[in-house]
Amino acid sequence: MFRKRMMVICQVILLLLASFPLKAQDLRRMKVTDFYRLGTAELLRLRNTQPEDSVKARVLIALGQRWEDKAGSVKGDIDTATQFYKEAELIISSQQLNNLRSDIALSWGYLYYNTGQLDKARQHLRKAIDFCRKAGYKEQLGTLLLEMAKSDPEDSISLPALKEALAVYSNLQDRLKEAEVLKEFADFHFGKGEYELAEKELLQVLQMYQALHYDRIYYTYDLLSAVYQWKGDFARAQENAMAAISSAEKAGDVQILGLFYWRLAAAYQGAKNYAKYQEFLKKSLLNQLNNPYSALTYHVLGELTEQLIKDNKVNEALGYLLLTNKRQPPLEEHQKVDLAFSIADCYLALKDYTRAEQYYLKYADLIGEGDDINRDLMKISQFYIETHRHKKAEIYLQRILKNPVKHWDLKTSRNLSLLRFRIDSAAGNLLSAVKHLQQYNKLTDSAFTIEKLKQAEEMQAKFDLGAKERDNQLLRKQSSLQREIINKETLVRKVIMAGCIVLLLLLLLLYNRYRNKIKTNAMLQKQQEEIRHAYSSLEKMIGEKSKLLREKEFLIKEIHHRVKNNLQLTMSLLNTQSKYLHNEAAIRAINDSQYRLKSISMIHQKLYQGEEEGQINIKAYICEMLEYLKDSFSSGERIRFHLDVDAVLLDAAIAVPLGLILNEAITNIFKYAFPGTQHGLVEITLHVEDEMISFAVKDNGAGLPAGFDIATGGSLGFELIKVLSAQLDAVLNIDSKNGVQIYLQFQINTVYE
Repeated sequence: MFRKRMMVICQVILLLLASFPLKAQDLRRMKVTDFYRLGTAELLRLRNTQPEDSVKARVLIALGQRWEDKAGSVKGDIDTATQFYKEAELIISSQQLNNLRSDIALSWGYLYYNTGQLDKARQHLRKAIDFCRKAGYKEQLGTLLLEMAKSDPEDSISLPALKEALAVYSNLQDRLKEAEVLKEFADFHFGKGEYELAEKELLQVLQMYQALHYDRIYYTYDLLSAVYQWKGDFARAQENAMAAISSAEKAGDVQILGLFYWRLAAAYQGAKNYAKYQEFLKKSLLNQLNNPYSALTYHVLGELTEQLIKDNKVNEALGYLLLTNKRQPPLEEHQKVDLAFSIADCYLALKDYTRAEQYYLKYADLIGEGDDINRDLMKISQFYIETHRHKKAEIYLQRILKNPVKHWDLKTSRNLSLLRFRIDSAAGNLLSAVKHLQQYNKLTDSAFTIEKLKQAEEMQAKFDLGAKERDNQLLRKQSSLQREIINKETLVRKVIMAGCIVLLLLLLLLYNRYRNKIKTNAMLQKQQEEIRHAYSSLEKMIGEKSKLLREKEFLIKEIHHRVKNNLQLTMSLLNTQSKYLHNEAAIRAINDSQYRLKSISMIHQKLYQGEEEGQINIKAYICEMLEYLKDSFSSGERIRFHLDVDAVLLDAAIAVPLGLILNEAITNIFKYAFPGTQHGLVEITLHVEDEMISFAVKDNGAGLPAGFDIATGGSLGFELIKVLSAQLDAVLNIDSKNGVQIYLQFQINTVYE
């Protein structure tokens, strides 16, 4: 059953693996477990198209397992699985595929064990075991024996199979399989209540797995946690449950975490840490709801519902019931039982006894045996006690008592003793009630006080002596009264002495607190004075610093203003000089210099006018620069400009060379790109991405003259562009296709949005 549950949990993930057609040599090397990982459609395709018998037999076995392991499988699924197994068995028998006889035998064994046909399961497995013994297939023999031991409920069959499997793996020197068999021995002894032996074996298994660096060690931690739980050692139960969670997370097996969270929750419950108990029940439930199917989901839901009801959180409990029923509707019978009992618990908390009884009894006749069954039957019995129907409570109590004792853990035994006490008390069976009350107190690790033991002994004597006790009743009352008077006097003296001692201690404590308060107040006053002085000094320092910063800002703006004025003066001088020149080349050179100075001047003007210290809004600057050049060259609407520029702030050290490059490019466009009255379009782009600036100026004008070599025969403007690009450490690219395109790309350390 465990194999079936675990395979169903993993089913959806396995179906997501690749189902593409495989090569023939790959198929021949694949095992049944490898085929099981393929999708159902791919398996059916291989069944219908694969001519090789050995491959087809493995495909049929995998298909049978797929149908058998369906969640909530019905008779039709089992019949389909049976048909696939029969086809595989026919091929294996007719073609003498002896290496597959253990695979088909295991498949038949799982199917018959899961459907309760024990004799047929044993027949198939024993036949395969005898064959492997004779043929010398040691590994297959060990697998068959181990799986038979895991699946068979009879000790007379499972125990000898485990022993032989251990001997087989010892001869093969397969330490990993030896550890697995030893773990099954521990599980067997755990089921028999031999907790000390199970603990010893599991600790040995842990050592073996750790020596082999086995990563699926978390199942052993989980079983060891369960052993400590049943022993009542809740601290070690928590420790091993946490180890199981940690190793499963390390191995990446997150789907199994729901089981380990539940195990940790049970350990916290045993230790009466109900907040942690509820926390990990919720984690367990949510983990399992994220899996396609889990047999533990509704069991955890039942425990969480019960705890939430105890905490008066009925609405939250109903929320989890609705969520679980929506995400994973109950498919198996035991899930429907768990859901019905959880709903009944909610109705009971809401005092709707009619509906509570209806849901408690809905599946009561289907309950068999096991530790879950004890819990469910006990709920029904407790319900009838709460509603004062003790005879009905007795009926379900007797069903619990018929359940094998191996399913009684410490909690079950304790609650059962309390339940029997309440039923016997209501029935007037006082002797039996006292006996079960004593047992309950012992199991809760609460020893009787001397007075309670005396009362219990007196009650037992009263029932044993009968009439004689009635004759001596008056004498005992008198004796009891005298003892009570003496005890009261003794108690009064002790109370007075204790009161005096407590009063003295209180006085000493008050005096000590008074002294401490005086010291504390003096210390606080001193600290307050120091803080006040430090605050005053800090305030003064901040004021001085603010003054210095304002002075610095003023000086920087004044410097930029003066630089701008000097540049304007230089431009005026150049303008005046150009009026006295008659050489056109000289005039053009002076005009070009004026444009360059203007581009620098505009930057300094923005620096002393702007609020951002040392930073230029490059988009606003480019727009203003274009307007100036358009006015200077009087281009009108003949040349259109299209701008695609990011509005970012750049340092002056970048903005100055970038402005000069733009000036050279636009000046050349006005001069040469569109001669006469020719119209044209100029595109300017600047984008910043990941501290990388991409800048481009493109026109659709006449382009560079034929044979013009930028590298050797470039003008002063192009030389300036190259020098300024090098200053920016930029990658420069100039093309002349359908006009001139200048591309510039360089990296900066800081961009301000």
